[in-house]
Amino acid sequence: MKRQVYIIFTLILSCFVSGCKPGMLSHLVSAQAWSENYATLEGAICTSPEMIDGNLETVGQAGHEITVTLPTRKSIHRIVIRGTNIEDVIVYMSLGGEGNWKIIKQVKNNREPTLDLRVSVITDGIRLRVGGTLDDQRVAGAYSAQYDAVINRQVKRGYPTAQEIELYGLAEKNAPQAKKPKEVEKKKEAPTEKPEDIGEETPEF
Repeated sequence: MKRQVYIIFTLILSCFVSGCKPGMLSHLVSAQAWSENYATLEGAICTSPEMIDGNLETVGQAGHEITVTLPTRKSIHRIVIRGTNIEDVIVYMSLGGEGNWKIIKQVKNNREPTLDLRVSVITDGIRLRVGGTLDDQRVAGAYSAQYDAVINRQVKRGYPTAQEIELYGLAEKNAPQAKKPKEVEKKKEAPTEKPEDIGEETPEF
């Protein structure tokens, strides 16, 4: 996997140094495909199972900390959260061991239903710590004559929801399938004409 990243980086650097033909760089980048969704691998678990069931018809709901654990360590380059109400979130990667996490991404004031994040980590666990959702409700406080101000303003926090959490790595571009060899048509041989019987006797030896 490191070799793939190195090759892509080398190609892009060469383009900038020597100059690329129009569209060549975009072709190199777009040629990179994504791996299968690691979150749907057998043995993967999530705080809300509906978030990794591979079905966009289901919606998972959880508290403000959501963890996806993979059966093995994977090189992850893309995290997609679909159909979500998450507004503010900090993304962590597991460093191994209990309670050992590192921040890899932070999002604030998201208004889109899909979060599509680029990262570059090798881990078996991703954690989302949600700070706010689009369903949060700000409750007006009461006026205090003593302080001459509105106090006790509160935020009624909504529950984070998502249709799917997807984790992807880089994948090599599928090699073109070998073309099936064309069947060679056998040439029809002209029927051999039998010599006419000319009445000659077969000589004896």
